[in-house]
Amino acid sequence: MKRIGVVAFSVAVLMALSLAANGQALQRFAKALLQLYGTPVAASSGIISEHEMAEINAMGPQDQVERLLERAINHYQGAAEEIAKRADGWTGKIESSSKLNTMTSTAYFASDLRVRAIALEIWLAEYNIHKAPEAVDELTRALASSTDKRYFLLSNLGILGNRGIEPEKILNTILLYVNDPDPATRSGAINALGLLGTENTIQPLLQIFRADPSYDLRERAACNLADSGMLSRDLRKLAVPELARMSQDPELDSRMKTWVSQALSEIKNSAQ
Repeated sequence: MKRIGVVAFSVAVLMALSLAANGQALQRFAKALLQLYGTPVAASSGIISEHEMAEINAMGPQDQVERLLERAINHYQGAAEEIAKRADGWTGKIESSSKLNTMTSTAYFASDLRVRAIALEIWLAEYNIHKAPEAVDELTRALASSTDKRYFLLSNLGILGNRGIEPEKILNTILLYVNDPDPATRSGAINALGLLGTENTIQPLLQIFRADPSYDLRERAACNLADSGMLSRDLRKLAVPELARMSQDPELDSRMKTWVSQALSEIKNSAQ
C-alpha cells in the first residue's frame, strides 16, 4: 500500500509539473498571438517595390487600375501618386466590372478623404469623362434634355467639381435640381452635393435635411453632412450650429430628432 501511495504521489507531482509547463506554454502562446486590437502592426514596408512597379508597368490599364487601387486602399506609399499620374491616360480605356465596382465602393467609403478622391478619379476614367470645362457643358446640356439619367449626370458633375473643374458653375447647376418634383432627380442632386464637397454645399444639404418631402432623401442629406461624401472634417463642423438648433426645435418629430442626434454624434467623432 505504501508503494502504491508513493507511485500515486509521483504521478500527481508529474501531472502538476506537466500542467504547470503547459500553462507556461499557453501563456507564451497567448503573448505571441497577435491581438485584433491596439495600435497598427506593420506587416511589410508598405511601399510599392521596384519589382512590383515593373509588373504594373507591363500591365494593361484595367489591371493597373485594380492593382494600384488595392494598394492605395491599403495605404501603400506611392500608389496614390501613380494613380494621379496615370488617371487621365486611363480615361476611356477601362471597363466596369464587379471587381472594380467593389474596390471603388470600398475606396469611396474609406475614412481617408484622399482615398475617396482616388475613387472619384477612377470613376471619371471608367465613364470616359475628361476633366475639362467641355465635359461640364456636355453633362449640363444632357441634364436639360434628359430625365432618365439625371442621377448619373448630376453625380458626375459633382465629381468634376470636386476635382477642380468649374466648381461654382457646377454648384449652381446642381441647385437647379434640389427641388425637382422627381425624387430620383432630387436624390441625384443630393449625391452631387456630397460629391462636390465644398463649403457652399453645406447649407443646401441642411435645407434638404430639414424640409424635403421625402424622409429617405432627408436621411441621405444628413449622411452627406455627417459622414458620406467629400466634405472634410473641418467643413462638416460648420453644420453643427444649425444641427444643434434643429435638435432644440419642439416641432421636430422623433425620427428627425434621432437623425439630428446621430449626425451631431458622427461629426463630433470625426473631429477627434
